[in-house]
Amino acid sequence: MKKTKLKQQIMDLKNTFHKKRIFWMLLLVAILASGCSNVKYLGENEDLYTGSRIRFEKEEPIPGLSKLESELESVMRPQPNATFLGMRPRLFLYNLAGEPTGKGLRHLMKNRFGRPPVLFEDVSIPRTTRLLENRLQNLGYFDARVVSEVNRKKQKASVDYTVSLRPPYTFSELHPTSGQDSLRQRIDQALEASLVKPGAQYRLETLKNERERIAEILKREGYYFFHPDHILFQADTTVGDRGVEVFTTLKADMPPQAAQAYRFGHIRVFADYLATDVAGAYTDSIMPQPGLFVFDKQDQFKASTLANAIFFRQGELYNIENHDRTLNHLLGLGVFKFVNIRFEESTLNDLPSLDVNIMLTPVEKKTLSAELKGVTKSNNFAGPGLDVSFSNRNALGGAEQLRFSTSVAYEALIARNLGPASSIETGLSAELIYPRFIIPFKISRKAPILLPKTSFLLGFNYLNRSDAFSLSSIRLQYSYSWNQHIATNHRLSPVVLNWFDLGKVSENLSGELLAGDLFRRGLFEQFIAGSEYSYTYNSQLKEKRRNDFYINMNLDVAGNLAYGLFSLFGAPTNEEGNFQVLGQGLSQYSKADFDLRFYRQLGGGQRLATRLIAGLGVPYGNSQTLPYLKQFNIGGSNSIRAFHPRSLGPGTYQSPDSLQGRFNIHQTGEVKLESSIEYRFDITRIFKGAFFVDAGNIWRLHEDEKTPGGEFRWDSFYKQIAIGAGTGLRIDASIFVLRFDFAFPLALPWDTGSFFQPIEPFKKDWRRQNLIFNLGIGYPF
Repeated sequence: MKKTKLKQQIMDLKNTFHKKRIFWMLLLVAILASGCSNVKYLGENEDLYTGSRIRFEKEEPIPGLSKLESELESVMRPQPNATFLGMRPRLFLYNLAGEPTGKGLRHLMKNRFGRPPVLFEDVSIPRTTRLLENRLQNLGYFDARVVSEVNRKKQKASVDYTVSLRPPYTFSELHPTSGQDSLRQRIDQALEASLVKPGAQYRLETLKNERERIAEILKREGYYFFHPDHILFQADTTVGDRGVEVFTTLKADMPPQAAQAYRFGHIRVFADYLATDVAGAYTDSIMPQPGLFVFDKQDQFKASTLANAIFFRQGELYNIENHDRTLNHLLGLGVFKFVNIRFEESTLNDLPSLDVNIMLTPVEKKTLSAELKGVTKSNNFAGPGLDVSFSNRNALGGAEQLRFSTSVAYEALIARNLGPASSIETGLSAELIYPRFIIPFKISRKAPILLPKTSFLLGFNYLNRSDAFSLSSIRLQYSYSWNQHIATNHRLSPVVLNWFDLGKVSENLSGELLAGDLFRRGLFEQFIAGSEYSYTYNSQLKEKRRNDFYINMNLDVAGNLAYGLFSLFGAPTNEEGNFQVLGQGLSQYSKADFDLRFYRQLGGGQRLATRLIAGLGVPYGNSQTLPYLKQFNIGGSNSIRAFHPRSLGPGTYQSPDSLQGRFNIHQTGEVKLESSIEYRFDITRIFKGAFFVDAGNIWRLHEDEKTPGGEFRWDSFYKQIAIGAGTGLRIDASIFVLRFDFAFPLALPWDTGSFFQPIEPFKKDWRRQNLIFNLGIGYPF
């Protein structure tokens, strides 16, 4: 009887699997068939344009053809309908929607997600041929020729463009202007460091960049009216040996002002300018420095603050760098809605000069704002939050910003099978920001291109995790921040004071903390007195480019000065022999970490994103362990997405709680390594897709009986790397990104008998135990 019942269950299982397999096969066939059925919606004399190809004919080897092919493909218009796995899904949706009669789903499918067919009749082969030949000329292929051939089959058409090539022309010599006036002599001097190098391939872009480089140099030396178009480069290709001689000259109709170097005359600042102001509205002024006049009808701003943000000096040559720096610093004060700088020709001591009028339109001085937001964190907690802040942008008359903020957030655990858990977090803070460095010594006025700032912060925070503990903290911070240029930011906090106090502990953790007061105080009850430094470089803030880098480095050093002073003056210690401040143990440690990211545009809405994270924290002196909130953890929606937050490591340590994704106080470490690679692609304008692989782990510096196998060892750490993979869907609405990632483990750091784990997505048990859902706001990196 039991045998018959078991046999029947096996047969039912096979039938279920067989039905599912047939369903997926039919779905796949339907999708593949949709790729072929798009042409049936075309008219009798219409062909679907499927794209073009570039072919090269050459008599001798020519390097760089793949790059040349990419450049030529970029000029082809129009682009065919986008494909995915050989299909055209957006064209299919457009055709499937038919002719909607209202604003319903079919209208949305056709006009939002669908795309109309790109027809061959929309392709102008003669125009494309001219564009290709023009691009080839600009790249030095002066004798290249392009012929086309049309391929038609079953109402589909494509075009092959065959390019006949010889090696490109190269620069042979660059001739200066050889002029005698000061302008031509300065241009000839700049040409000594020219971008045009003998032997380099001729490129029109190189000549354009050279003109802009020379104009930039001249605009730093007083030539306000000079423009790159005033320089002419004449190319001579008759010199033989496929060389190009370049002759430099100036336009004959260049205005005389462009040849003059100008100095600053009178500089007038209108601190409360309105477009409706009439002549004579400004009479009284303050002169904080020679030649600089500040008009402020309502006496709102300190004249010295405005003078410090202006880098024009009477009698000095005009400099475009100081022009940009002045604009950035005035806007950076945060008190002006509009900044308008106008120049007028005049004379100063019989020399050509520019009078400067700076019109400043203030913003509202005081603001009260409230923001209701939704929060998702890497620990799978999500929930609503409320932020309320009051700001005074000109608290002391010198554009000092005084900001009071309060926040409250409730979050609940949203991951499945993790049990009920929630947290409440509240915070209060007051911050005063000065729009300048407050330091006891002078620095170069030209050091930062953007406005430097000094800030003082006092904050209180209370966190109550229902499944763990409650923690109160007070933070006092004194910081400097400045931008070396648009992509580089520095932040130095010479004084950072943190005081932590552990409140109630849940039953889940009370056993862990029964190890003694030393463990309790070492992890949570700490007083941190130290300094922090952060460096960030983000090339994405520059002009658009194919490759981008992001680098963030942090250094955190605490307790050394206080420990030295306490030791010098013989301060009392507690029963463990450690110094205390306000009843809490003095933390002493050094910690460093970096986050390196690389982004590459692959074209066609495709991108490759990679990330590498490494961190090390070392306690010493007065501390046996890093403060808990300074330790590293791993896992979650912005980390290794195939593992729950704080469920990995250290090392090969495997906690029964972590397997269920529950909070485990010991799963932190002093060493961290993590890396990710993610392939991103566009599905529609708003919907994006991704495939990713994450890897990494954390370790202890020393052996710990609570986490056996967690110590970092050079001869084995690489065997303890956890690996996860997955796919994701992102809704990118520009102002926010909502992210859905599904991930599963490929390799576990603990011993399972095999390095890679089996992947069985059609098994319910495998999905339940291995498939991790991550909900996030924004991209993971």
